[in-house]
Amino acid sequence: MNKKKNKNEIENFQETHIMNEYKNLLFTIILVQPENAGNIGAVARIMENFNFKNLIIFNPIERGNKILSYETQGFAMHGKDILFNAKIIELKNQDNHLSELKKLLEGFDYIIATTAKGKNYSNIRRLAVFPENLNLPISEKSLKIAILFGKESRGLTNEQISLADIILRIPTSTKYSALNLSHACGIVLYEMFKKINFLTIGRGENPVLLADKKDRQILYKIMKNIIETLKIRSYKEENVFYAFKNIFGRSMMSTKELSLILGLFSKVNSILENLNLYENKKTIK
Repeated sequence: MNKKKNKNEIENFQETHIMNEYKNLLFTIILVQPENAGNIGAVARIMENFNFKNLIIFNPIERGNKILSYETQGFAMHGKDILFNAKIIELKNQDNHLSELKKLLEGFDYIIATTAKGKNYSNIRRLAVFPENLNLPISEKSLKIAILFGKESRGLTNEQISLADIILRIPTSTKYSALNLSHACGIVLYEMFKKINFLTIGRGENPVLLADKKDRQILYKIMKNIIETLKIRSYKEENVFYAFKNIFGRSMMSTKELSLILGLFSKVNSILENLNLYENKKTIK
């Protein structure tokens, strides 16, 4: 194991951060007619978890004074700043709901709507993709993206969905597909967060560094030598080796973990080689 290399990696380690190609994407979460202040607060909290800052509460059914109440702040937790800075759009005339929503969305370059429906693809307006399959655009200039969530009781209407460029649906159980608003928001933002960020394992002063291919190859070589020394039957030898290799490959070992495992296997290998040498000497005598 190269200690100098590990030290350099730790010194240059970067926490989870947004990828350069997505730095120009500006996301806004729009809650359309939310009915429950607790859910609004929980959405603000989820947004803070995944580093989404812009929230618009459009034509809420919940009373305006309750949206910013102390109780709602409790649901928001560390997302209180998002809640306080949210733009709340209340309409006096409900007949203008769709036209005002359309006017609001004209300020965005790309609109993503969410739905819990669309499983049987019978409604052409609700043809949806799963969040993990969404391809986000890469832009050299700022690109404003709106993500729409409907009210808790029925979600977005067909007319509201028709204003979107793409529709997302979270796969759920066929027995009970309805998700709580904040839970649905959390799943979508989690998937978005994974797409736009370079994710690293570990955080703080002692980050976890993943073992590189060269170091893993050293371990595999020692494992192969141990298997040969143990004289495992030839038809099983290769399968045993690949069983270990596959397990270690899937585990995404850190450099520290690999160092400890490598030390153990090296010791075992050394003992076996000495025993083998001893047995050979006895045979010669």
